[in-house]
Amino acid sequence: MTLTGAGVLTFALLLPTVAAGERGRFPGFVYTSPEAIQEAQEALVALKYLEPRVHKAGEWDEPTRAAARAFQRDHFLRPDGRLDGDTMALLMSHRPRSQGHEAPATAERPRATDRTGCS
Repeated sequence: MTLTGAGVLTFALLLPTVAAGERGRFPGFVYTSPEAIQEAQEALVALKYLEPRVHKAGEWDEPTRAAARAFQRDHFLRPDGRLDGDTMALLMSHRPRSQGHEAPATAERPRATDRTGCS
């Protein structure tokens, strides 16, 4: 091995390494608004990860963090208890649909009008 090759190898070994999947310096987006937290809490309650009335609505308290960690573990996410983009997306995709937001089975299709999109 030449002096240059040894120098490159030494330099490469001294570089800080980041484990696969580790966030490093900037952890990424985390939901912090009370509305987003409350949506996540509602989903965690509906999915039986969070007991109703044990948490403070809209606050990322300890019962909510523990429920989020359990959900993350069960869905192969990093169980850090944060409400990041991956966790929120998975929560929303697994959230049971409520009856009030679904269209009735006999709903009529929208009718065509004589208007066009062009003016």
